[in-house]
Amino acid sequence: MKKPFFCTLKLTIILIIANFSFATYILADDEFVNIVSARQEYLIKPIFEEFTKDTGIKVNYEISFDYTNNDTLSSIRQAGEDNPIDAYLVSDASDLYKLQQNALLQPIRSKILQRNIPSHLKDPSKQWFGLSMRVRSIVYHTSRVDPSKLIDYTSIGDERWFNKLSLRTSQKIYNKSMVAIMIAHYGYDKTKEIVASWVKNFSLKPMSNDIEVINAIVDAKADIGIVNSYYLAKMIKENPSLPVKMHFIGDEKGRVHINISGMGVARYAKRKDNAIKLIEWLSSKKGQRLFSNIDMEYPVNKRVKPHRILQSWGKFKQMKINVKKAGELRELAIKLMKEVEYE
Repeated sequence: MKKPFFCTLKLTIILIIANFSFATYILADDEFVNIVSARQEYLIKPIFEEFTKDTGIKVNYEISFDYTNNDTLSSIRQAGEDNPIDAYLVSDASDLYKLQQNALLQPIRSKILQRNIPSHLKDPSKQWFGLSMRVRSIVYHTSRVDPSKLIDYTSIGDERWFNKLSLRTSQKIYNKSMVAIMIAHYGYDKTKEIVASWVKNFSLKPMSNDIEVINAIVDAKADIGIVNSYYLAKMIKENPSLPVKMHFIGDEKGRVHINISGMGVARYAKRKDNAIKLIEWLSSKKGQRLFSNIDMEYPVNKRVKPHRILQSWGKFKQMKINVKKAGELRELAIKLMKEVEYE
């Protein structure tokens, strides 16, 4: 199993293609699959190793966080049928949508995936499928906040939270996707009003990541924040006494924003069957348990329970808007956040 490397833009895809081509040359049979992943090695390596044990199919993977950049996408398109990539593992629905819009994916026919994955967590044209749920909601300090005062997205903008709210920067994909889904639900004008009220309550300049948001709450620089649940779960796993708790709120009916980590098969995949087998395996009970226990994310397969820390937070309602809207409305979300001066 190949180890990842880090580089940027066009160089990324040039080296990925070179490395995959070399691996293909060495592995003369077809018992392997080439994956480009936006997930870090420690999160995916143990999962891929279990897949290989179960199926005999080796997983060659390269880590790249830039392959949805426009220049890199152009290079992938130019490679055409010579491209050795079989599938993409992506950390956000809007990036899967971007691959799809660049004609870099193909439809997948699979009764297993149709059965295991709910309709709002997969592409309606079956070009990509969610494999884990990323729940983005409110976190709060347990001794300084009464969670009953946090009712929905609108309530975060109440005056009571003035100078008490911390958020990740709007430049990061997770907030772009969240605002895009809010636009799909509320419409542009209402979403703009809500996000503008959040900005007025910022206690700090927007942070670079969700861990900083949680630490700001611990350090009394803020009382509440919005983060992906798995960041808090991982911190609690290391420090069970952490005085920060998850509070599942969302729209006026209590439905929480959901995003996904998911996969799609490359348009010119040479090992399409192996790529589909991998995606199907990842949607299975075993694959879903590994995803949940290692990544601390929620399973998409309803037959699989999440990690015990996630279970301790209780159940939540999902916004059932198809996550494809995160990609379709991404540019509108960026425009909106600029208009309300959310940095």
